[in-house]
Amino acid sequence: MDTVAAPVTTLATIESILPSAPGLITAALLLIIAAVLWFVCPGPLGRLAQWAERRRGGLTVRRARHDGVSWHWLEGGQGEPLVLLHGFNGDAHHFARAARHLGQHFRLIAPDIPGFGETRLSQPISHRIEDIAQRLLAWLDHQQVDTFYLGGNSMGGYIAMAMAQQAPERVRALWLLAPGGVHQAPLSPVLQEVAEDRHNPLVVRNRQDFEVLLDYCFVQRPWMPGPLIRHLAHRAHRTCEQSLVIFDAMLHDSPPLEQLADGLTTPALIYWGQDDQVLHPQGAAIIEGLMPHAHRIVVSGMGHLPMIESPRASAEAWLAFTEQLARERDGAPA
Repeated sequence: MDTVAAPVTTLATIESILPSAPGLITAALLLIIAAVLWFVCPGPLGRLAQWAERRRGGLTVRRARHDGVSWHWLEGGQGEPLVLLHGFNGDAHHFARAARHLGQHFRLIAPDIPGFGETRLSQPISHRIEDIAQRLLAWLDHQQVDTFYLGGNSMGGYIAMAMAQQAPERVRALWLLAPGGVHQAPLSPVLQEVAEDRHNPLVVRNRQDFEVLLDYCFVQRPWMPGPLIRHLAHRAHRTCEQSLVIFDAMLHDSPPLEQLADGLTTPALIYWGQDDQVLHPQGAAIIEGLMPHAHRIVVSGMGHLPMIESPRASAEAWLAFTEQLARERDGAPA
């Protein structure tokens, strides 16, 4: 007579399986939540990545309201103030990596420029370069920052030049990282597209646009977590119409940087990537020729955002420049 063998299931086997079930369910739920955050709702993970970058740079978030603007900025370090201005479609986090090398020497103050990042406007304002410069100077007054070193990348460098032109007695030295607004320089690949009215790569409408912009900005693109890329692309998409207004104000309603720089005696370090596709590196020589105390460094194998692509080298160039200025002020030999 044939018999069917029953499965051997002991009480011990059942007891060993059941306690693990809640753990498996919890792990599965966590994986689902992580996948949703990673692919569908990247904001929280993107902001977490920014928090980690701030923490490594020794920076903390500050907020204050002044003159109709809810300012958001990053601050950290110790020493004399160094105000750092980001470029178009960027935010203060553009200087977080360089902050690791600067914070022991300077008190770093990096605002989100009105119209970008988390600085909020209660009403429309003028985005002409001179008007933004004036607004930043007033905000620094409100923060009781009188004299300071001043750095800026791209649009931020353009604004920094306007600030130095308006208040030369307050700006101790300029750090110009591929500044915008140089009209006499040849057109870069990005500005060539703008001039031919094909597409403005600086105005981001979707993630694909953001990826293209990143490729324009870097020679060796630094690694960025996927949620941060999606978070930044989504933020840029939400403000693309405002970005167009700001770009037009810079391009058509603001004076060329040459006019702001002509004869300005503020010491300046002009730092530019030789392979910059956003702004042509020949701008460095043009600015140097206009400012009697300017020094230019053009770095091969470098793109438009040197403080992100090579933060240590960029910071060390600035530290060497300011140390030389200090020796000259003290009358010590070079």
